[in-house]
Amino acid sequence: MSVRPLRSGAGPHRANRTRRLAYRAFGLAIISDVEIPELPPLHDLRDSAHNRVRLGILGPRRAIEEPSRWLNASAYADGTPWLSTAKIEGGYLLRLPKLADFVIEAAGHEVTCVAAADGVTAVTLRHLAIDHVMPRVLNLLGIESLHATAVAATNGAVAFIGDAGTGKSTLAASFHLNGLATFCDDCLVLHDEGVGGSGIVATPGYPGVRLWQDSFTALMSDAPPGPPVAQYTSKTRLLGDASAFRAERLPLARIYLLERRSPSPTADKVMGASPAIVRVSSAEAFPVLVGASFPLDLTDYTMLTRHFRFIVRVAAAVPIRRLTIPNDFSALAAVRAAVMADLEGS
Repeated sequence: MSVRPLRSGAGPHRANRTRRLAYRAFGLAIISDVEIPELPPLHDLRDSAHNRVRLGILGPRRAIEEPSRWLNASAYADGTPWLSTAKIEGGYLLRLPKLADFVIEAAGHEVTCVAAADGVTAVTLRHLAIDHVMPRVLNLLGIESLHATAVAATNGAVAFIGDAGTGKSTLAASFHLNGLATFCDDCLVLHDEGVGGSGIVATPGYPGVRLWQDSFTALMSDAPPGPPVAQYTSKTRLLGDASAFRAERLPLARIYLLERRSPSPTADKVMGASPAIVRVSSAEAFPVLVGASFPLDLTDYTMLTRHFRFIVRVAAAVPIRRLTIPNDFSALAAVRAAVMADLEGS
C-alpha cells in the first residue's frame, strides 16, 4: 500500500520554487528553496570545508511506498508517536505523524519534504527540517553529534546534556544574556582531531535557543515574545544575530549532565538550595552519551561501530560532570557561577 502525500497543494512560497538560498549550520552548507531566517547565511559556496546538503521544503510532493518495516521510532512521554524512520529505495523516510514526511537520499546530500499535512506552516516545516531532520542527516554523512545545548566559553565549548525539561536551553540562554554566546541548541556537532591535534572539537549550530514561555518570561520579562518555533508547540525562539554568528570550531571544554532537583523540603535540607557539581567517570558517562545521539539506522553496523568508538573517545577525552540544579529560575545566577568556577578550576 502506498502513502498518499499529506498535502499536494501549492504549499508555502511556491512562487520561489526555483530560488535557492545558502546557509551554514552544523558545519554544513545548506542550499534551501525557502528562506530560513534562523540560520546564518553562507556567502561563498566555494568553501570546500562545508558538506553541501540541498533542502527542499517545497517538495516536490510525491507518494512514497509504505515501508514494510520501520527501523526505529520515538514518542512523547505519553506514548504519542513523534518520529519514525524507515529505509526505502534510494534513501530513508522520516515520518512526523500529522505533520510531514521527509526523504533523505542515500548519500545524505539531498533532503526533500515529500508530504505535509493540510495547514502545516512554513515556519513549522523549517523547524522540523533544521532541528529534527538535519541531525539525522549528519549521522548519515558520517558526522558525529550529540543531543546537547552548548555555549561558547573562553576555553572552549561547554555542553549541557539532559532529559527534556531539565533546562538545557534555559541555562544556555541565561549564559547568553550574561556574556557567553549560544553555540547550538539540541544538536552539538563533534569531531575527533586526535591526540596530536585539539582533541574533541565542537562545530557551532546556529544562534539562538528554543524556550518555553515561563523560561522566556523569567529571562526576558520586559521583552516582547520571540518568534514561534512551530505551530504545534508554545515554545518561542530567543534568537541571536544570524549574520554575525561565529562559525569557528572550539575545543569541547566540558560536558555537564544536567539534572533538575525536584522542589522538596527534604532535598533542600540534605543538598541545600545551591547547585551541585560532581565529577563523572568515563564508564558512568558512556551510556548517557550513547543515549544522547541521533541514530538514523540502527541496523547499520558500520555506523554503530563508528559511533560507539567515538563515544568512548569523547568519554575519555572530555571532562564530564553531573550538574544538579535547583528547580528555581532565581537560582540561575548561582548555577552560572558554579559552572564558571568549575571551568576555571580545571
